[in-house]
Formats: sequence, C-alpha cells, structure tokens
Amino acid sequence: MNNLIDLFGTFPSWGDRPALIYRTGIRRRVMTYAELHNNARRMAGWLASAGVVPGDRLIIWAPNSPWWVVAFWGAILRGVIVVPIDFAAGFERSQVIARLTSARLAIQSKAKGETIAGVPSLFIEDLPHILSEELPFEAIHAAELPEIAELIYTSGTTGAPKGVILTHGNLMANLRQVNSHIPVVRQEYQFLSCLPLSHMFEQMGGLFIPLSHGSSIVYLRTIKPSALMEAFSSEDIHAVIVVPRLLQLLKNSIERELAAKGLAPLYRGATPFSTIFRKLINSQIRNKFGTHFQLFVSGGSALSQDLFRFWADLGFRVVEGYGLTECSPVLAANTFDRQTPGSVGLPLPGVEVIFEKGELLARGENISPGYFENEEATNQAFMPGGWFRTGDLGESDANGFIHLRGRRKELIVTGAGINVYPDEIEELLNKIQGVREACVIGFDKGEGEEVHAVLIPDGNGRMPIEIIQEANARLDDLQRITGFSLWPEADFPKTTTMKVQKYLVKKLLVEGMETATLHSEDRLTAIVAKITGSSPDLITEDASLVASLGLTSLGKLELVNVLEQEFRLDLDDALIGPQTKISDLRALVSRRDKRFSSDKFRSWPNTRPVQVLREVCDYTLHFPLLDTFVVLKVSGIEHLSGVKPPVLFIANHVSYLDQPTIMRALPKAWRYNTATAVWAEFFFKNFRNVFQKMWKRFTYDYGSVALNLFPLPQSYGFRSSLVHMGGLVDRGRNILVFPEGERSATGEMLTFKEGLGIMVKELDIPVVPIKIKGLERVFPRGAGWPKRGIVTVVFGKPLRFGLESPHEIVEISRKAIKIM
Repeated sequence: MNNLIDLFGTFPSWGDRPALIYRTGIRRRVMTYAELHNNARRMAGWLASAGVVPGDRLIIWAPNSPWWVVAFWGAILRGVIVVPIDFAAGFERSQVIARLTSARLAIQSKAKGETIAGVPSLFIEDLPHILSEELPFEAIHAAELPEIAELIYTSGTTGAPKGVILTHGNLMANLRQVNSHIPVVRQEYQFLSCLPLSHMFEQMGGLFIPLSHGSSIVYLRTIKPSALMEAFSSEDIHAVIVVPRLLQLLKNSIERELAAKGLAPLYRGATPFSTIFRKLINSQIRNKFGTHFQLFVSGGSALSQDLFRFWADLGFRVVEGYGLTECSPVLAANTFDRQTPGSVGLPLPGVEVIFEKGELLARGENISPGYFENEEATNQAFMPGGWFRTGDLGESDANGFIHLRGRRKELIVTGAGINVYPDEIEELLNKIQGVREACVIGFDKGEGEEVHAVLIPDGNGRMPIEIIQEANARLDDLQRITGFSLWPEADFPKTTTMKVQKYLVKKLLVEGMETATLHSEDRLTAIVAKITGSSPDLITEDASLVASLGLTSLGKLELVNVLEQEFRLDLDDALIGPQTKISDLRALVSRRDKRFSSDKFRSWPNTRPVQVLREVCDYTLHFPLLDTFVVLKVSGIEHLSGVKPPVLFIANHVSYLDQPTIMRALPKAWRYNTATAVWAEFFFKNFRNVFQKMWKRFTYDYGSVALNLFPLPQSYGFRSSLVHMGGLVDRGRNILVFPEGERSATGEMLTFKEGLGIMVKELDIPVVPIKIKGLERVFPRGAGWPKRGIVTVVFGKPLRFGLESPHEIVEISRKAIKIM
C-alpha cells in the first residue's frame, strides 16, 4: 500500500466485519467495513456535488464518531486536504485555523452552538441522513506520495497555531513502521478510542493501524468513567491508546473504590495475607477489563515509573511510545515483548535518531516536510539533511533505549545556571500527601528563573507550605522550589490529551488569580446560556435553572449530555431538580456527583421463557377479560408489513385498557416483541399510605411479567429510562409509549410531552402512530368499572425522521395521530 487510498481499497475485502462501533450512551450502532466503504464514497460524491475540488481544505471540528471517520475518508477519496480541529478547541482558535487554511468547508457538531464564520458548514449529526440520498462516487482521486493528506495545527507554548503538513507518504511510512515494530494486531482485535481523532497519536494508533488489519474500533459519545468501564466489560476490548493522565484517572478510580470499601490498607499492606488478598483483588480488577484485553499503548507525555508498575502489577502490558505530530506521529516505542520503565523505547524501523546538545533530532520518511505557509517556523525546526528538531531533551542508554527528560522550552534555567527539569519535580510532588495534581513552571524575576510550583490540593487540609518543605527535603539544594501558588480551579487547563497547558497557567497566574477563577465560571455559564437561551448576565450563582432561566425537561437532558462531554463526568439528570441553582450545578460538577436511578429496569421480561408465560396469561386471562367488554375492530395493520422491527409505537391515551387493547390488536409476532413504557411516578411515588404503596408495587411486578412494562419518569431521571429503551431496541424489541403522559378525560388528545422528540432522535427507528377510538366510553377516566362497547384501533403509516428538530418531531407525530 503506497497511499491512504490504497488502504481504503482494502475495506471491501473485510465485508460485513464490524469496522466502527458507536456507543451513544443510548444505542449501540455498528458500521461494517462494506458500509464504511460505501458511506465514504457517498461522502466524496456529496463533496463533488457541493463544488469541493481536490486540494481544497476541509475542516472537521467534531467529536469522535463513525461519521467523523466517514467524513475523513470521503475527503481523502475526493483529494481534499483534511484539517482536523480538536473538538475541545474554542471558537476563536477554529476561526483562526479556518483563515490560515482558506478552508472551503467545515464539518462541525451542533454541540458547539456557533458555526465558523465565512466558511460553509455542515453538521456532522446530519451526515447519516444527507448521505443516504447520495450514490457512491466513482471518480476516486489518484493520490501521489508527496501530496498533502492532512494539516494538523499544534498549539505550541504560545498558543499560536502552526499547521503541520502530513503527506500520504508520511502517514503510510509511519503505518508500516508501527506495524513492523509492534506486530501483534490481528483481525479479531477491538480497539477502544479514548483520545480525539484530531490528535495524530489516536489517528495512527487507533484508526489507521486497526483498519489496516480489519480490526474493529469502538467509539463513545462521552468519555466518562462509567462509559469507559461499560465498554471494557461488554465490547471485548483488546487494546486502547491512552495518555498517562487517563491511566492515572483509572488508577485513582480503582483506589477510591477500594478506599470506599475499607480495603485500601489491606491492599497496600506488606503481610503474607495482604499479598494473597492483593492477588485476589487484582484478579477481580482484571475481569472488569474483559477477558481478551491485551495492552495499553501510552504516549503524549511521560509515563511515570510508579504508574507503569501499578498497571504491570495488575498484569497488564503498558507499551510506552514517543512521537510528535511532525513525525506522523510515532518515532520510538517499547515493544509488546519488552517494556522498559522510564524509557520511551527504541526508534522505529526506518527512523534515525541523534542527540545534539541533549536535544533529540530525528530523520525518516515519516517526518513532515514542514509547516503550512510558515517558512520561518519550518526553517527553525527542520534542518538540512532531513533532520527534525523535536525540542525534547534526553539520551540513549547502552541498549539504544531512549530516555527523555523534558521539553527544551519548559526547561528552567536558574540564576545559578542550573538546569531544572519540571517533569521530575512534578512527579515528586504528585506523590506527596495533600497534592491532587501539581505543575512546575519557571518565573523569570530578572536574575534567572525561579522554580515555582502550582498546586491543586486533594482536600485533606494539609498546609501547602508543609508540602513544599517535604518536596524540598528530597531535592538537591540547587533544584529546590522557591515559590508556590494554589490553583483555584478543579483542574489545570489541558489539551484533550490531558497535557497541562503551562503557558496558560503562567499567563493566568501573572494576570492574577481572579482571572483563573473566571475562566472556570465562564465555561459553565456559556453552556447554561446556550441551552436555556438566557443572557449570561442573568446567570448568577443564585439563579434557578428552572424558575429563573426556564430550563425545560428536554433542556435538562441536553444540559446533562453537554456537561458530561465537556467535563468528562457521570451525571444523573435526576440530580437536577426544580430548585437547583447555578451554584448547586457548579458544586455537582466540582464534586463529580453521580447517582444511579433506583427505578426498576429489568431485562428478563424480554427473555423467551417470560414471553411464553406472557402468552399463557394473555390467552387464559387477559384476552377473555378484555373480550368481555371490548368489541375490537382493527384497521391499517397492513402498514406493518412494510416496516422492519424494531419500531416505536406511539398512541393516544384515553383509558387504563389502552395497552392491553393495543396488544390484542397487534399480530402475535409483534405483540410478544414489544415493551410498554408506563408512568414511573404512578408506581413509585404517588401513593398515600403503605397499603397503596404495596398494592402499586405488586401491580408493577405483575405488569413487568405479564404485560412487559417498564418505568418512564416524567419529573426526574428520564435518561435512565431512555438508556433502557436503547438496550431494548438494540436487542430488536419494539417500544410502545403514550406521549400525552396521562389519560385524556374527554377523548380529545392532550399536548405531547417534549421527551418524545429526543426519544425519537436517540433511538433512530421508525415511528408507527396508533389511534384508539371508543375506549373513552368503555372505561373512561374516573370510572370504577368498564362497560361493553365497540373499540377501534387504527395503525398509521410509519413515520421516518431525519433532519427534523425534536420539537418538529413532536408536532408531526401528534398531527399524524390526530388526523387518523
């Protein structure tokens, strides 16, 4: 394979093998290699029809998903230069990159709220529906090795972006080098994607490598702890590309769980019993990562030896590598069979490495030709003879393994002329009790730099001066910390690969701590303002999300989704109630609160034995009773023959007998493959005494078994029910909901709940409207006993939604039932 298009040409050979798996938090969607191949060709065709020509620049500013990959390959097939932008980047940075590249088109996410000015935009969320109308493109571009495939903009220490040119030849060279150096990936491998595809480390290790072997890649809509562990436990993950910070977060999560159970002292103990106990616990921890998990591939920043040993002691391989965007990106790595703690490994085959005054220089086919339209920066970094200045300081040991000591630009040179490496002091500080995280910077006071520590305390109350004194006691006199500050936020500003942006830390400290505090607050305020449509001036700490800012139930779900994505946390929408204020929301984010719903979601009612039991109940009890009062007439049933399950049935709500009547009207194949959502508060909250509570609990338990009911809350915890629905749909089950939320007293339809719109968008299945007529007379609201009468159930034509908003979906669905 000589270029990326050659790699793309191998996809049809993998046929129906899963290429991309997308876990949205609600659904699990699979795109096969054949589908990826066709979708990318459709994308290329759409670009051609939009007037995008070879050599144009296409921005992709969106989170990881299969459609990010489709957009990428579609651009490559069209000969368009891809310009990925980190999804966490701000609007201003994206605007600058669009200007520097003279971008022809931007594909971005609706989650950002604002589009790049002066550039035509397409929302990535709309791609599935837009491309479904396109035919696969035939005129595939013929790429040459020196041709530019991507422009990757790095931030640098000053924040000024430089566009790294990466050619087809660079990328394919690095692909061959990595495959040769770590030849372990096989077709059955599944990779979990945690880092942004705008970062070359993830793109090479987590996209090109898997696709070159016919492996599968799992994407998560939100990178949060629960989503990660669910993916490990259910997706049979073999490998994951990580940065040390992510490994540290996973380690902290494991240690917190042990501490919460009171097991931490025993786990850390040195007695023979502790050793046996530790082996038992380690085995349980390994089981959480699945049976076939093979390795973490770590890069992006230095991996401490303590962190390496923690995971090695658990029985996991951690293969540390090293590279830069300018190197496509991998220069060196340990191997699958040999990992050397404290070393980034050996140079890859075809990569030459030398050290000049301690700085690592590299040469090879994977090295970029320079920076896009930036001759000055290119001349500074790229030397005659093809050598690239990495800016990293280090050395090789006797076996050729590379050991790095830090970035040249972060090196602190004290007034005494002593070189101080911040990474070494940070590693020391992060081990000291009282420190959650630290970073070390150099402050120049006119007589050389001083070593300045910036601390985020862990909340145990220890005085910062004690922490600094303990650290200095372990440091050489000439490397001691001479000043410190406390960082006022919950986290340092970081890149999406979790590197601390030290130039921002220094800038904000120089400007004053108030600026740093506002930086955090503005982030939350901007999110709330966007979702509620409120002016930022109204979003004070005492403002109520519902009463003051008008947060709707639909907005609450959107707010939780955005907060989880922005802050990488687990947050239950049940935690946000009518009285929640901005200060309360800020505290939830800071404490990373999570609460799992206590609603009774059950999977076993959809198993075959319970389905058989339900059928017995229907024909011996339910249907004979129903037939006593209901003379049933059914029409429109032929509409079901043209639709493939699963579907979402929606019906008007006039009586307690609505659900059994609809089930009676459905053909048997549909009836026992359909679950019904019921008002959760009726069963779990709205009771006056203990006897009524017991009765409602009994009716819910009976309904779970005999009617396949599950709870759908209206006032709290809606998303937990939505997740349950997604699981049912993934297993091919249909869902029946009553969007009015309550029975109509007159038979006239009530307003539909807003949640229907988001339900349809998330489940992404056909909607079948149902109209019930006559039950409002047989067993109306308020009646104590039914009376016999004629009831008609009408099935409408399936509705298929695409680009409509949730509000439009609600209105179209209500109208469809109303006119039946």
